[in-house]
Amino acid sequence: MPRRTPGEIRSQLPLRNTGHSRRTVIGGLSASTNRQIAQFERERRLPRGDIALAFHRWAQRAGRGRNAEEWHYGYSDVATGHIRTLLDLAARNLRPRARRELQAALTPIDARVQKRTVNDPFAPRHLPWWQRRIEI
Repeated sequence: MPRRTPGEIRSQLPLRNTGHSRRTVIGGLSASTNRQIAQFERERRLPRGDIALAFHRWAQRAGRGRNAEEWHYGYSDVATGHIRTLLDLAARNLRPRARRELQAALTPIDARVQKRTVNDPFAPRHLPWWQRRIEI
């Protein structure tokens, strides 16, 4: 009787469901930084990959017009519900080297946002810069 090959056996197994369909890491960051971000997500009981999702949404929306819903983030531990606030909160909870690495990745995106917006003179001063901007 001929023996079945490992590939033939694997092809007959049901597909595995990994439980998530989105990226859980931020490309361009070191493995150590991505591990610390994953640890932050676990400590805050955030769904796996939420920081990466917020990063990618911030990068996508920086180059085009926005509405309030696109920037909204629905977790209660993020004071303002803004995706950039979540990224800032994550950066502040990382070790110094990882913090610098994440902030360096955010800097060009922030520059694009600042280029497309102007300061809102009527916004409260206690808000972070990204909430005191108006679309041009």
